Amino acid sequence: MGRAELLQELREKTGMIELTDKEFWNAPYFPSGVAKGIVVELLGNGRTEWLLQLFKMHPQHYIFWCERETLANPTAFQQRGVNLERIKFVSSKGDLQQPLRLALDSQFYPFIVAPNNFEDIKTFQRFNLLAEKSKSTLFLLADKSFSTAWPISLQLEISSSAEGFKIDIQRQKHGAKVCE
Repeated sequence: MGRAELLQELREKTGMIELTDKEFWNAPYFPSGVAKGIVVELLGNGRTEWLLQLFKMHPQHYIFWCERETLANPTAFQQRGVNLERIKFVSSKGDLQQPLRLALDSQFYPFIVAPNNFEDIKTFQRFNLLAEKSKSTLFLLADKSFSTAWPISLQLEISSSAEGFKIDIQRQKHGAKVCE
């Protein structure tokens, strides 16, 4: 049992469950689902493949994919059943905060993806508030380790295997809930 599951179990036993009115996205290999309107940090070799499966599960929603360098392969997205007409690919050599804030402010993109190159706690706080307001889920892709920033609500390490995905929860603020 992971640290997050143990904490969740202890909270349930002591009656310290946070009451939340959050809605959740159904997510592959993650029965509790992913809360809408939060900041999520993903780590591991299966994170992009897992995200594509998540997007495929929700074909009616738009995606904002922001990068410093173009690393995403649109052909691979399409091969995995994600319609490219749903995705706005943005490449920004400068600071990614502005395009991410604009995407969050627009309330048009339920899914927003970017690399996690941020360190300032105020940046994470701003993203958290904007994500909550817009009900957009901001996925930050970490490279080597998880951030210690407290505004990040969910941290998942996703490994790809022949059987599917192995998901280790580093942090989960919004507990297990029945998905829509």
